[in-house]
Amino acid sequence: MQRKRIAGAMVVLTLAVGQVEARDLSEILQDKGVISGEEAKEATKSEQQAPAPAVPALPDWVSRITPYGDVRVRNETFFRDGDHDRNRDRFRLRFGAKVKANDETELGFKLVSGTASDPISNNVTASDQFTFKNINIANAYIKLAPAASIGLDRPWITVMGGKFDVPTYRIPGPAQPMLDGDLTPEGFFESIKPIESKNGILRGLALNLGQWIFQENTNTGEGAIYAFQGLANLALGDVLVNVAVGDFKFVKPSTIAVARNKNTSLNVTNTVELSDGTIVGGRSIDPAKFGPKKDGFAAPTVDADGNTVPGKAITITRYVSDFNEIDAATDVLVPTGMEKFPLRFFLDYVKNTDAEIDDDTGFQAGATIGSSKDPGDLYFTYAYERLETDAVVSAFSESDFGHDGGTNTKAHILQAGYVLLKGVSFISTAYIDEPIRNVPGRSTETDVRWQVDLLAKF
Repeated sequence: MQRKRIAGAMVVLTLAVGQVEARDLSEILQDKGVISGEEAKEATKSEQQAPAPAVPALPDWVSRITPYGDVRVRNETFFRDGDHDRNRDRFRLRFGAKVKANDETELGFKLVSGTASDPISNNVTASDQFTFKNINIANAYIKLAPAASIGLDRPWITVMGGKFDVPTYRIPGPAQPMLDGDLTPEGFFESIKPIESKNGILRGLALNLGQWIFQENTNTGEGAIYAFQGLANLALGDVLVNVAVGDFKFVKPSTIAVARNKNTSLNVTNTVELSDGTIVGGRSIDPAKFGPKKDGFAAPTVDADGNTVPGKAITITRYVSDFNEIDAATDVLVPTGMEKFPLRFFLDYVKNTDAEIDDDTGFQAGATIGSSKDPGDLYFTYAYERLETDAVVSAFSESDFGHDGGTNTKAHILQAGYVLLKGVSFISTAYIDEPIRNVPGRSTETDVRWQVDLLAKF
């Protein structure tokens, strides 16, 4: 009997708790005559004025981390007379973070998709039976910008070491004639900024210095790029101008050409000498396709005893030219009176002063109208680029330029973009190109390379 009473009490208690959850407790007590109406109002008022529970504060280090990244899905089509049309789907993943260790120190990393042996592309082609794809280290750096610790009002000198995005000024065009947008040099970078202002005509003045190692060799010395660039930022009324002049000196550049013998991802279109004495350039060079039988082997020889000696495998032995790329670049932003449609002009001119042949010059010139900041924004770009065979090192230049990337190409570039949502854009780019010089092994027909991208970033 006692157990039944306890069970009954528990049922009543459970029903009461359910009512409390469904109705305000003060209303229930007022209905039962426990408290008066005035007392119920005071209780309700006290509950409403009670402070909200405190949200636990995040650790300080969390606020010092800035993550970023993007995913791009691309459909790409190639059209050229005499060839089968080609269509492929590709994607790109990039994810990284910047961490402020303190007010004067930043460290960062970035992981990207792509083939580890290809320095100028993060793209992955949909293929290979759904196999898993690679993730590679693209950034791992420390950047120091001392100011207050050495008695300065702002950082006059920035020093960075590790692996990082190209830190020198480049034009805001659809392609980069010298250094591809996916290229991440390794070594050190310094920037000295004696002028940095929000007022006046001269808004900024900087000297950028780079020491980037592309091949370490204890016996023969390092293969490297030594970069020197002066950059000025100007404001002429409402018109904003950036002007940069630089010298990019390559030390032991032939180590890049020789690396192509083993690394088939490197795109060599510069003039090279092969081990059989052949001089060739102006197209993508694969040593395995040279020789009398186009099989990658030199002609057989006969030794002193009259025995036939099979021909040796053909390799690239050197670049014919050295590379010292003098670069002058600028962009000019002009308001049009329509906030969403500013007009930007850009120009990049490069000359290899160490070239051994006359094909040593390249440039890109164009303009963009519109913007790409907010949903609904729209922009259009036109550019013309001409890149002669030995103007720049093809293994590091724009991978998307022309049918196969590289040099000895001239092209009209058309691009349109539309911001669908915050952080999501639709971009269409077409390269209409042909060779500057006709060379054996390269089609002389006009080529169209059309890319349609959906890009989401944060």
